[in-house]
Amino acid sequence: MFQIKVCGIRTVADAQVTAAAGADALGLNFYVQSKRYVESAVAGEIADAVRDRVSIVALMVNHSLAEIREITTRVRPDWIQLHGDETCEFAHAVFEETGCPILMACRGAIVAEKIRLNESAKTPWQVDAVLMDGLQPGSYGGTGVVANWDALADWHNRFDFNKLVLAGGLRPDNVAQAIRTVRPTAVDVAGGVEREPGIKDPELVAQFVAQVKSACGNLSHPQPD
Repeated sequence: MFQIKVCGIRTVADAQVTAAAGADALGLNFYVQSKRYVESAVAGEIADAVRDRVSIVALMVNHSLAEIREITTRVRPDWIQLHGDETCEFAHAVFEETGCPILMACRGAIVAEKIRLNESAKTPWQVDAVLMDGLQPGSYGGTGVVANWDALADWHNRFDFNKLVLAGGLRPDNVAQAIRTVRPTAVDVAGGVEREPGIKDPELVAQFVAQVKSACGNLSHPQPD
């Protein structure tokens, strides 16, 4: 499992900056209404440029199974992030189709309802990791809204999953406090390391990575595997 994910990468140059800074995952956003959207042909070039250095995460928002199949064939991601209104049944179908582990995004208080064992499936199944984002009605993330860290502080005891990726309004100046409060498995940043939407700032990326590594190194208890 990765620890530091920089999402919304749109160029090979930004991907290389992200990898050089020490992040171990990058996100490619295939939601056409996002300011960080990247076409699959460009995404394939980006992924190929850094594939041996970071994990590639393909972000989907309410895509059809056929669309996901087409994108993953071209990009060959390591993870698929479902960031829309997808059900656990659909997530299972994506896993069966692609073989990629699934990162299921949730916003606000819907975590417990959305991330449950798929009771209707023949074999109960859970997603591989959960991403907790800030809640802004009408949006599918990437807004800079900070998640409720205090509400997530006891996530290990409240929810039936053991890998949590914390997102939502993270920046170099607040990510250490977020890690100390929530103790997530990994963190995810997009706008917090940008000079403008979709364009990463190398200095902010480096600062973010340094803050995460320092905060994780200073925790009194290890992160979950």
